Amino acid sequence: MKRDFVKILEDQREVLNKYLERDYIDRAQVARIDVDNPCAQIITGIRRCGKSSLCHLALKGSKVRFGYVDFDDEKLEGISSDDLNDILQAAYVVYGQFDHLFLDEVQDAPSWPLFVNRLLKGGMHLVITGSNSHMLSSELATHLTGRHIPIELTPFTFEEFRRYRKRSDPKTTRDFGLARSDYEDYLTFGGFPEVYQQADVRFYFKALYDMIVRRDIVQRKNVRTPRLLSNVTKVAMENFATEVSCAKLARQLEVSSVHVVQNYLGYLEECFLVALVPLYGRKAWERTRIGKIYAVDVALATFFNGSNPGDDHRGRRLENLVYQQLRNLRERLDYSIYYLKEDRHEVDFLLESGGRVKRLIQVSYDISNPKTRERELAALFAAGTKLNCKDLLLITDHENGEEKRGDLTVRIVDIVTWLLESPKEKGPAPLGLKGRKGE
Repeated sequence: MKRDFVKILEDQREVLNKYLERDYIDRAQVARIDVDNPCAQIITGIRRCGKSSLCHLALKGSKVRFGYVDFDDEKLEGISSDDLNDILQAAYVVYGQFDHLFLDEVQDAPSWPLFVNRLLKGGMHLVITGSNSHMLSSELATHLTGRHIPIELTPFTFEEFRRYRKRSDPKTTRDFGLARSDYEDYLTFGGFPEVYQQADVRFYFKALYDMIVRRDIVQRKNVRTPRLLSNVTKVAMENFATEVSCAKLARQLEVSSVHVVQNYLGYLEECFLVALVPLYGRKAWERTRIGKIYAVDVALATFFNGSNPGDDHRGRRLENLVYQQLRNLRERLDYSIYYLKEDRHEVDFLLESGGRVKRLIQVSYDISNPKTRERELAALFAAGTKLNCKDLLLITDHENGEEKRGDLTVRIVDIVTWLLESPKEKGPAPLGLKGRKGE
């Protein structure tokens, strides 16, 4: 029996109208969405990080008339590629004439790249969201080369979380005290926008994890050993902000195939649950087998490993939070993220742009112990000298200052100050043709 797509899209429109009535937090990525661009605007990121809200904000602000289809709807589950034309026709019935179309969670639609390509050729302006980086990138590279603009969204940054709480830039002692209080909440509950509406965040994170693993990995990838996938996920999330080796992980899980473990870690990365930061200087094939693993959200990682705010994971939670911020700023500031490990020294983050090392960052929760302080500083000075990098930063939980040695200076800054100031950093000027928007 043919589904009533008009009724399904009418129901979706009711939900959409409720969303459009909301007051949204203005997020940095909304400025990058050009709804009139002839290229498809592709917004990717982990489920529930706010991709749909970001698109609602951009489309609402542009005041264009648009149609909307949410493929993450159980009523559309199991549709075929032959149904896509009927769904498009239903969209015209529900929304009338439109030249802009919002396709939500498009990876759930069969043969979606061909459908999108045909719409673009017909002059439709598309805003698209998706929760799988590999599927989107590989399919787009095949079918939409040069006709799409990728935009990555993460859960709330600390700055966005404070705007959600209607905070302003701190200026007084009281303001800075509130900023520190906000930071403790952010560290505990994370940046998923919906989490602050939950009575018990544990159930929220469990439901999120189950959706991602069951729907985006087990079903889509046809995983034959879901228990092994669950074990790999658990170990990966428990060991956030540490170096992982696929070979060691396979031995720990008593798995004979390193390749299977490597694939499963790749699936977690594709769905944005984790990210693997490569070791600087290694060849491309080596980077897939060893790296430092970080969770997309520090509170989500805490949920997985059962750690409490006062336990011995404070340093790793701080480091994971720094990674989240660096990841969020990566596109705008145009750099790649690595970690450094050579001689007797390790540096947590190395930022490279245009073949040059632009910044070295060390993260240490507490440097009050002289040995700890010297270890962290020595690594930065040694790496700065060897790599000819003078932008050296040591991020701590609460200490500020600087340390000079020769012509190098390490700036020491507390995490709250850094989280508030880093989004204001200016990146390279955008490339474009004046007066020719969208071309």
